[in-house]
Amino acid sequence: MADGGKGKGIDADGDFLNLSANSPASDSADFNLYFSYGNVDRNSTSGSDSSWELGLDFIYHYDEYVFQNGMFRPFAGVGLSYLSDIDSTPSGSFRMGDDGFTWKFLAGTEILFTDYLSMSIGGNFKGLWSDFGENDFLLDIGLSWWITDVHGVALEYNHAFDQEVDFIGLKYLYSWQ
Repeated sequence: MADGGKGKGIDADGDFLNLSANSPASDSADFNLYFSYGNVDRNSTSGSDSSWELGLDFIYHYDEYVFQNGMFRPFAGVGLSYLSDIDSTPSGSFRMGDDGFTWKFLAGTEILFTDYLSMSIGGNFKGLWSDFGENDFLLDIGLSWWITDVHGVALEYNHAFDQEVDFIGLKYLYSWQ
């Protein structure tokens, strides 16, 4: 579910489907492959538009060096993706300023309550390759529950500060080991 853009004269609501595959690259690094697709309804007469993103993130966990396998797992990473954003209306795009390849720097920490339940707090600084002035900072808060060692679900809240968009999502997580 997405809501926002009100600060720019846009009142938009949308529904998104997010799929994510997490592959451990080593004991302290992961690859995260994700796909996001959504429909957005705006207050204009243009009706419904769609937006999708396909990306890959490399995430390095610093828990071996900082907290020695404790409750906190700080992480940092980089990512690349392709974003097809909404730009068919006069009010412009919903997630970024245009379509195209994007870059991302991310950092945060995962708080492990049990082996299967955790909370993640972090931020992403994201922008377009074609226009480095077109960027945004996203705050991410999520609660993950791994039902088994392979399957999990996550409830997440994301806020994009520049685009003034809020995302609330339910994710299915899959990890192969």
